[in-house]
Amino acid sequence: MRKVLLRWKVSSLSGIDEIDTLMQICERIEVLGHLSTEPDGVTQLVELRINEGHDLSEISELDSFEVIERHEEDESGVLVSIRCTHPLALSAVGLSNIYVYPPYGIDSKNGLEFRIFGISSSIRSFLEFVRTVMPPDTISVQTIKNDSEKDYDFLTEKQREVLELAVLRGYYEDGSEVTLKQLADELGIARSTIGEHLKRAESEVVKKAVSDFN
Repeated sequence: MRKVLLRWKVSSLSGIDEIDTLMQICERIEVLGHLSTEPDGVTQLVELRINEGHDLSEISELDSFEVIERHEEDESGVLVSIRCTHPLALSAVGLSNIYVYPPYGIDSKNGLEFRIFGISSSIRSFLEFVRTVMPPDTISVQTIKNDSEKDYDFLTEKQREVLELAVLRGYYEDGSEVTLKQLADELGIARSTIGEHLKRAESEVVKKAVSDFN
């Protein structure tokens, strides 16, 4: 698995059509959560601070953003549901095994940043797209390592990758209709190859589990 932090400076966003306009309307835009995700867009729970002289309704005039509902307002800003169909959001939705984790957003002083994580092949595809349509100023990529993952250093990187994909796609769930071919297609490798990786990973995990019993 890979975790990626992408950052854009304010100066880099100023020439990007709708993003530039959105920053003129709002001083700060923070996505707190994703309410729903469909192939044609994402409905987000967003906290906004509107710039003086502008109105919330201006956001819905943009092609890629629509205010669905206004929930509440306090000194921090206004809480709303917004449907986003921006190409950046659609790219993340369209790729399997890419996860964008809130909170993230745009700030008139600090620019835009958000974090994603997922399997290596999906991360690579997403970054190729981002570099084409909206090049970030910095991209920080790291392999996710935590205490639980250290326990599985006996697996190769590829074994961990295919095993994580199989679990994420529900391959091991009762009644699952996910096939090895579908998993192989997502990773861009042969069915026989992913089958061998899974077989070896499963064997190593079982042996490690039995060893831990003793």
